[in-house]
Amino acid sequence: MTCVPSSRYRFFLLVAAPAVLVASLAARPARADGFRCSSGRLVSEGDHMLEVRKKCGEPDFVTQRVDKRKVKIKVKRWVVDHEEDDSEEQTVEVLVDEWTYDLGPRRFLRFVDFENARVTRVTTGGYGTEAAN
Repeated sequence: MTCVPSSRYRFFLLVAAPAVLVASLAARPARADGFRCSSGRLVSEGDHMLEVRKKCGEPDFVTQRVDKRKVKIKVKRWVVDHEEDDSEEQTVEVLVDEWTYDLGPRRFLRFVDFENARVTRVTTGGYGTEAAN
C-alpha cells in the first residue's frame, strides 16, 4: 500500500508553507554585518560613532535604550577553611544608542546599534521614505 499525499497537502507544501516562511522573515529586521551609506562608504561592526558620522552624515533618528543581559562573573567564596572559585549569574544593564538612516524609497532603512561608542549591530528595516532624498 502506497501513501499518496492529498492535493491540499501538496498545495500547502508547494505554496502556503513558503509564503508563511517569507512573511515571518519579513516581519523582523534582518541582521547585517554592515552597510553602505549614501556616500558609498562602508560601515562595519567595531566602527566608532565618529567614523560612522563622518562616513554617513547625521542620522535621521536617534534613540537610546537600556538592554538587560545576563552575565557570568567569577567570585571567590570562603568554604569552611579555604577559598573556592565559583561563578554566578548577574543581570547587567547596557546603554545602547540606536541611529536610524533612511536611505530613500528604493533602499532599506538601516538601524545601527552602538555600545561604548562602537557599532555592535546593524539591522535592516523596510523601505525608506520619499523625504529622505
